Amino acid sequence: MKKQKIAALKAKREAELKKKQAVAAAGPYELSMTFSVDEVNDVVEQYREEHHLEDSEATPEHVAYSVYSGDLIICLKNLLIPLDQEWLLGIDSHYYNAETDEVMTVPVQFQMPKMNFNEFKFGSKLTVDRGHGLKTRWRGINEELNEILLADVPVGFTRVRSDAKLSCFTGFTDYSCLKEFNFVKKLIRKHGLEGVRKLNEVIAQHKEGQVV
Repeated sequence: MKKQKIAALKAKREAELKKKQAVAAAGPYELSMTFSVDEVNDVVEQYREEHHLEDSEATPEHVAYSVYSGDLIICLKNLLIPLDQEWLLGIDSHYYNAETDEVMTVPVQFQMPKMNFNEFKFGSKLTVDRGHGLKTRWRGINEELNEILLADVPVGFTRVRSDAKLSCFTGFTDYSCLKEFNFVKKLIRKHGLEGVRKLNEVIAQHKEGQVV
């Protein structure tokens, strides 16, 4: 009888713990990252060429973390949150006119309905509200942004750089994802990006050893 009570108490405590963990994982959390579009493109492209990577998405974490600031990049690189989100992206594009010595900044903001991150980047069958009752298909960040800038920037201005912030309100996929997120943040605080690089090298070597 005593053993049954102990087992029942243990089961109750485990159920309570799992409930607390689920609540912690669910959030919601506001996650964001800031970056220079030009720096990201240059660093990722250079790394891709030097290491003969065909896919820019294969860029390792320590390289991505060096050009993106904020918590969101950790979640995206490690797939710790659902990729279907209501993404909010703000981009300030800075321009210069060499003839007149004028500078100008064009701010653009995209508040998206829920869509997959890759659809958000590259285009989706989903439609977005363009105002005045008009809804058309989302064509992806680059195409959408370039169309706005072509319309708003006068002739004679050259783009100097673009600074961006991407954010969303989300929960983690599960509690193990929240734990991994906190582990990576702690690793970066203690050992910097070099710590992330070394850890991923050890993991890769372990996987190779298992395959062999």
